[in-house]
Amino acid sequence: MSAPAQSLPPTMRAWARSRRGPPRSTMKLADLPTPSDPTGTTSPDVLIRVSHVALQFNSEFFLSVLPSIPFVGSNTYIPELEFSGEIVGAGNSAPLEVRDKGTRVVAFQTIPGMVLGYGVLAEYVRLPGAQVAPLPESVDYAQASGVIGAGCTALKLLRKSGLQSGQRVLVNGASGSVGSVLVQLAKLKGAYVVGVASGPNEAMVRGLGADEFVDYRAHPGSLPQFLKETYGGTPFDFFMDCVGTQDLFEGSPGYVKTGGAVLNIGAVEGIVTTVLNLLSNLFLPIWLGGVPRRYIFFSSPPLRDDAMYLAQLLGEGKLKVPVDSVFDMKDLLASYERVGTKRARGKVVIKVRSDQY
Repeated sequence: MSAPAQSLPPTMRAWARSRRGPPRSTMKLADLPTPSDPTGTTSPDVLIRVSHVALQFNSEFFLSVLPSIPFVGSNTYIPELEFSGEIVGAGNSAPLEVRDKGTRVVAFQTIPGMVLGYGVLAEYVRLPGAQVAPLPESVDYAQASGVIGAGCTALKLLRKSGLQSGQRVLVNGASGSVGSVLVQLAKLKGAYVVGVASGPNEAMVRGLGADEFVDYRAHPGSLPQFLKETYGGTPFDFFMDCVGTQDLFEGSPGYVKTGGAVLNIGAVEGIVTTVLNLLSNLFLPIWLGGVPRRYIFFSSPPLRDDAMYLAQLLGEGKLKVPVDSVFDMKDLLASYERVGTKRARGKVVIKVRSDQY
């Protein structure tokens, strides 16, 4: 779909980090040069007017620890990875389906790109077309902004496991950004899904399609024992941990089949502890106390084909991305505080365009 030509402003608003440290003391809303328009060139890039940006749960950590990289990165460090918006310019080598001005899209920056400071929390973003997927007209921009990161990770979990119709899967963190999408995709595969989250999120998790719900807060210090007593007779084929809780892996022989597997993408116990647990879980022999269940840990960069598939599911009404809250561009610091509570029910989103809802 083509839209009338519009002139681009010379500057744009963007959140930029002045130095390494927590967002409240290092981030500011600045006027920065608008990226150049690739229209009329042989470039594969597209220029996108950003509508909404979905925040990552670990953004505040990276802002606090990642240094600016001189000479190779951006002069101004802009955070965040995934967003929605519309095409305002495209090079002649960009993919045909995202080349027309006015095309609604979802898109993502690569992790190396964000590490170098080329994040997406800005009014305009220029990216290779291979990182952009068209968005159906029926899909809300706010919901769509958070589908790529969580959705691509959930798809990778399903592929790694080889989950088949009729199998049983336990999802820990079922109300989180990845877990909420994972529950839905597992149900689309025909699996029987038990979701674990806090009690106030039960209606949400069941509404996503979970067959059963477990409130972890109702079993403080004894959740592995509860799972063993409740599901030991009908163990799971796979336990997919979106939180990263070590005691649940250690107790998994009580509720995961001998030939099953535990797949983990979480690091709630901290980076150092998670790395130590990872080494133990992968390499400690059973005769030295290792857990007799297959353990898989991975991170997964987004892929354009997956992004296109997820956008299609959104358009068909077969998938929804729970949105916890939407903050105005000026309220970024408050939005990071919401993410930091670890109690968000779905994605926390920044509305970049003041005229877009």
